[in-house]
Amino acid sequence: MSLRVRKPGLFTMIQDLGRPGQGRWGVSPCGAMDPLALRLANLLVGNDAGAAALEVTLKGPELMFEEEAAFALTGANLGATLDGTALPWGQAQRAQAGQVLQFGARAQGARAYVAVAGGLGRSARRFLNSVATDLDAGLGGLDGRPLRAGDTLALEPQPSFQARTVHGAWERWYQPPDVVRFIPEPGTPLPAAAVEGFQAARFRISSKSNRVGYRLEGAVLPAETGGLQLSEPVAPGTIQLPPNGQPIVLMADRQTTGGYPRLGHVIRADVPKLAQLWLGDAVTFRAVTLDEARQALAELQSWLEKAVA
Repeated sequence: MSLRVRKPGLFTMIQDLGRPGQGRWGVSPCGAMDPLALRLANLLVGNDAGAAALEVTLKGPELMFEEEAAFALTGANLGATLDGTALPWGQAQRAQAGQVLQFGARAQGARAYVAVAGGLGRSARRFLNSVATDLDAGLGGLDGRPLRAGDTLALEPQPSFQARTVHGAWERWYQPPDVVRFIPEPGTPLPAAAVEGFQAARFRISSKSNRVGYRLEGAVLPAETGGLQLSEPVAPGTIQLPPNGQPIVLMADRQTTGGYPRLGHVIRADVPKLAQLWLGDAVTFRAVTLDEARQALAELQSWLEKAVA
């Protein structure tokens, strides 16, 4: 059983929840940019929430099912169709042998996720208990690269189909799309004007952005720190301010340490929202407390536990 890649799309690759906890070895976590969407897609087809799936960026692939299989779409609305029939978001689907999954124009978001019952890890290279594609290191996925035309993804034996769907207002976790919450860095060496200016400014995602980090264009913030700063471990959503005064938000493929001073950290509950922004999209940042960040994450996790049935 297999899924054949007829067209690869812009930037389609195998991802799971990555390699957290390996930073001491200099290993980037990688994994899905939008971990919430990946989890939902897997739950819809009865997989473990962190199973390997496809991350589809902006322009989707063309995939042919060579055998009957259950699959699900979550994340961005990229105009997906099965043999020309529009597919709903957040529902388990059944494809027959020979049917073709395609994507059209982007309507909302930047990254969609395609999960297939049993997962897509059989064809991928495993490293440190993950098949997440690490483009810089050439690890995981299909030889550490995006999909190519002619690739074949082996499928697991398919269980009996179950018509699962996402219940509840999933949209709340992505609203408002242009406001992202963050925790200010305590004791930052940056001048107060930089922190205040960051919260007051409206930025756009730079065309120089990638899976390592989002570079923000807009207000140039004062970045003088009075000296060098030692590199320290970084986390998903760490917001750095390099000497040019243009902030960088670290994303899934981030390095494990960084020496630029920090403005703060995007809260985990808003990482999926940030991941769905694309080049040129506008974004502002709103400061919250650590307690507020913990409450938002607890609410998200509680919703996720009962979101799919």
